[in-house]
Amino acid sequence: MFGTNITITASDKNKTTSSECFVRVSGVKGVVFYSTFWYIYNDRQPSDEPLLAWGPEVSSFTFNGIDGQGEAHTSSPGAETDYGSTAFTCGDHYLALSVDHSSLMAGDMRDNLIALTQSALPWLCQDQPIPGLGKTMEQARPYYAYPTPLPSPTPTN
Repeated sequence: MFGTNITITASDKNKTTSSECFVRVSGVKGVVFYSTFWYIYNDRQPSDEPLLAWGPEVSSFTFNGIDGQGEAHTSSPGAETDYGSTAFTCGDHYLALSVDHSSLMAGDMRDNLIALTQSALPWLCQDQPIPGLGKTMEQARPYYAYPTPLPSPTPTN
């Protein structure tokens, strides 16, 4: 997507808080691509990710045969804004992708982010092992990242 002059840094934060990837391009200040995947719990949502670049054009997307929903916040080629993001949720798993400096990217930003999301569906939504980790999303889930349980009923006397 960004050519050959890139540096990729993966940070799994000890596999307990989220898994992140950062891409930098030689000669460009800052991160040009960011990705993270994690779980929805305790009202935590993909939109809570602080490093997502929210482009002005909002659209939704889905994939045939996948029970999930995605939202893209992107900008058109040549627009004043040069950034955007997508977030796809299936069950209580999500993948969030973000681009700054989309002019450095080959192809259409929205199409590229959706294609990258589609490549993650086997491990994000279909219980396949996460590449490089060898565990499924459920096997990798830390103890605290479960959906908030329903409150216990108050006993009546």
